[in-house]
Amino acid sequence: MNTDLIENQEESVEYLQIELQQQRGMLWLLGEIMKAAMNITSFKQLMSVLTDMLMGVMGVTTCYLWLKRETSAVEDYKVYFRSIELKNEFREIKHIAIPASIKGVAESHSYSKEEINGSLIDCINTPCSRLAVPLKNFNDDSIFGALVLEHEEENFFTANTIAFFETLTVFIATNAQNSKLLQSVSTESITDPLTGTYNRRHLDHMLKEICIDNKDMTVAVVDTDNFKSINDVLGHLEGDAVLKAISQLAKGSVKEYGGEVIRYGGDEFVLLIPRPLDEAIHILEEFRQAVYYIRITYELATPITVTLGACSYPAMAATPEEAIEAADNALIRGKVKGKNRVVLATDEDIEACRVNKL
Repeated sequence: MNTDLIENQEESVEYLQIELQQQRGMLWLLGEIMKAAMNITSFKQLMSVLTDMLMGVMGVTTCYLWLKRETSAVEDYKVYFRSIELKNEFREIKHIAIPASIKGVAESHSYSKEEINGSLIDCINTPCSRLAVPLKNFNDDSIFGALVLEHEEENFFTANTIAFFETLTVFIATNAQNSKLLQSVSTESITDPLTGTYNRRHLDHMLKEICIDNKDMTVAVVDTDNFKSINDVLGHLEGDAVLKAISQLAKGSVKEYGGEVIRYGGDEFVLLIPRPLDEAIHILEEFRQAVYYIRITYELATPITVTLGACSYPAMAATPEEAIEAADNALIRGKVKGKNRVVLATDEDIEACRVNKL
C-alpha cells in the first residue's frame, strides 16, 4: 500500500479520535452544567458556575454573557464575565451598551483576527479569536443578548465547538427567561395589585431588615382624608384612581431619599424614609401639600387631603413595629385636630404602644 496513503489514513483516524474525544468532553460538560443548575437558585450564580466551567474545560480565555435589561427605559445591558486576565474572577456590570459588532449578530459568528477591532470591555485585552452566539427568545425569535467567547490563539473555534456553544445558548436562554418569569412571580407576591406599591406582607420583611441594620428610619402612616366621600361622589373606580395617584405621588416624593411606600390597608399607606425625623419632616410636608393638586379630585367640593403620623426608629421607638404603631397614634390625633397635617409622635404615643402590649 502507498506510504502516503497510509499516513493520510492514520492522520484521518487521529483527527477523528481527537474530534470524538472533544465531543465526549463537551457532552460531559453540558451534563455537568445541567446538574449544577438543579442546585442553584439564582441566574447570576448559575452564570458564575457556567463561566468557570467553560474557562476550565473548554480552555477559552474570556467568557461573556450579555443580557438586555428589559426594565430599563433605554436599551442597555447587564454583562456577566470571567477572564484569565482578571485572574478568573467573576464580574458583573449592570449598565453597559452592547458593542455594535455583537449586537448585529443574528446567527453564530466566529471572528477572524482581522475582524476583531478591539476589546469588548476596557479591562480585557484584544483577542485573536472571538465567537458570538445570540440568545433568542423562543416566543418571538427576538434576540435579547449574546454569549461571547474569546481566545488568544487564532482560529481557536472549530465547527464542533461552535455547535456546542449553540446548544449551550439554548440552555442559557431557557434559564434566563425562566429566571425573569420567577422574578415576575416573586414581584407580584410582594406588591399591591392596585397601586403597584409593596404590600403588607413585604412590610414585615422590610421591618426585619430595618431592625438588623439599626439605622435611622422615619416611619410615617398616611391616611386619605374623607375617602368615603370620594367613593360616594365619584364612584369606586375613581376612588381607586385617587389611591393610585396618591401612591405614585408618595413614591416620587421618597424615591430620591431611598424611601419606600407600602399599602398598609384600604386607603392607608406606610412611608419608610432612611433619614432621621428632623431631616424627613420636610419630605412628608411637601408630599402632603402636593396631594391637593391631584387633578381627579377637582370635581369634589372638598379637595382630597391626607393626614400623616410620623415616628422615628431607633431614636424614639424600640422597634420598627413600635414606630409604626406610634405613628398611627399620632395620625389619630391629627384626625381629631382637623386632618390635612403632619403630626409627630410623642412620648405619650410611644407609651401607649407599650401599655397595649401588657
